[in-house]
Amino acid sequence: MKLPFPLFPPSASSISGEMDLLFLFIAAVSAFFVVLVAALVLIFAVKFRRRHPDAVGADIHGSLALELTWTFIPFVLAMIMFFWGADLFFRLARPPVDSMEVFAVGKQWMWKVQHPEGVREINELHVPIGRNVRVTLRSEDVIHDFSIPAVRVK
Repeated sequence: MKLPFPLFPPSASSISGEMDLLFLFIAAVSAFFVVLVAALVLIFAVKFRRRHPDAVGADIHGSLALELTWTFIPFVLAMIMFFWGADLFFRLARPPVDSMEVFAVGKQWMWKVQHPEGVREINELHVPIGRNVRVTLRSEDVIHDFSIPAVRVK
């Protein structure tokens, strides 16, 4: 089913599906905690509001179990996100040995790409389907941004 407003660009790599899953996992965890915290703030604001101008609340002493719980759960979720992302990063950073080498040079207003056969392109990159490709970036003047959304790399 094709959506009228796609959430992700078309996929052009073997790892883009896993990148999308990681993104959705991080977005879902973030949305869950945003909703949870907002709901708890509203509930506690209503439940524990001051009913009389001279009312004073009771002293509250901490709970070690509660403190450990709300420290441990975010830590575990952060470590899941970190190791999942690190695994994807290292798999992207180490291309297979048989990868086709493409060189890209960043200039002030364009990218110049050169293929192994000598074919050159400006601001476009065409690669064979089903072949691993390694893009080596270089810059002549300043730090440039090279992004291929379909491959999920930047």
